[in-house]
Amino acid sequence: MNDNLNIGALLAEQVERLFAAEVTRATLVAAESGQLAHALWQQLEEMGVPSALVAEDAGGAGLLWSDLEGVLSCAGFHAAPLPLGETLAARQALAEVGLNLPGGPLALTDSPLVMAADGALSGTLVVPWGGQCEHLVAVAEGPQGPSLCLLAAAAGTPHPGGTSRIPALALCLDGMQPLASAPAPARAEFGLRAELAAVRAAQIGGALERLLALCVEYGNTRTQFGRPIGKFQAVQQMIAALAEQAAAARVAGQLACRSLASANPGFGVAAAKVQAGKSAAAGAAIAHQVFGAMGITDEHELHFHTRRLWQWRDEGGSEHWWAEHLGRRVIAAGGAGLWPTLVGG
Repeated sequence: MNDNLNIGALLAEQVERLFAAEVTRATLVAAESGQLAHALWQQLEEMGVPSALVAEDAGGAGLLWSDLEGVLSCAGFHAAPLPLGETLAARQALAEVGLNLPGGPLALTDSPLVMAADGALSGTLVVPWGGQCEHLVAVAEGPQGPSLCLLAAAAGTPHPGGTSRIPALALCLDGMQPLASAPAPARAEFGLRAELAAVRAAQIGGALERLLALCVEYGNTRTQFGRPIGKFQAVQQMIAALAEQAAAARVAGQLACRSLASANPGFGVAAAKVQAGKSAAAGAAIAHQVFGAMGITDEHELHFHTRRLWQWRDEGGSEHWWAEHLGRRVIAAGGAGLWPTLVGG
């Protein structure tokens, strides 16, 4: 375990240096116009990052989700214009059920699909990054239980995406056959939603740390009434509140990733995504208050991070969806089960 933790920390340092050097405003603008950063992705492949969760005997590094929280947080800090977290989760799931791993980045969806007895799929999807990937991974509920499915992205049509402006792919699976499928992992209580929720929670923690750094820098350099605005108590209080939200979200991301390695990940992931979602909403609002009108201009980088936060808050299940899950679970346990549920997860 210690060796894995050390490898995870070293990997996070390497990814941080790579993203700091390669992720620029031009890269982010290009991604929102539909251009995947192929050169950046290739460097990640050479480092072995996208397959880090795959077992060693299947060609990966055999790391745990908890080892990669720093990598995911780093991706959120830089708003990395790549589906790195999605590919990590998708490759792990495919390898776990014995399906071949396609090359390149993979899109991931937690939308519910239905599989007929003949294997045909039905459902409607809007998948971020789907148009920039050749394949996407989903879970479909069928007569024999949930199946993990590998789909061809070529069957979809471009979609403008959501708040983040990341181009998406729309698919109407009217009888489409998957390229490959296998019974989903036994732990797939929520399809792939728990994995995607953990990815988003960790990315939210990193993005809020970026907002905090930007606000501190702006407070120290922007002058008003003859002194930096960071000297005013009202601004100091806002930045302190943002630091609180960033810290809470970072811990939530760590909890979510650690929970995925447990036998029952639902409780920890749910609590983490609820907190991350709340922190995303509060933190983005505070950052825009600090920056004022400057923060909503297209030329400033703030909106790249706050728009990601708003969309990540909803993806992988919003805090409202996960809060309802927690509430139903507590109610089902009964009054006598409340405390054991809270302390034992």
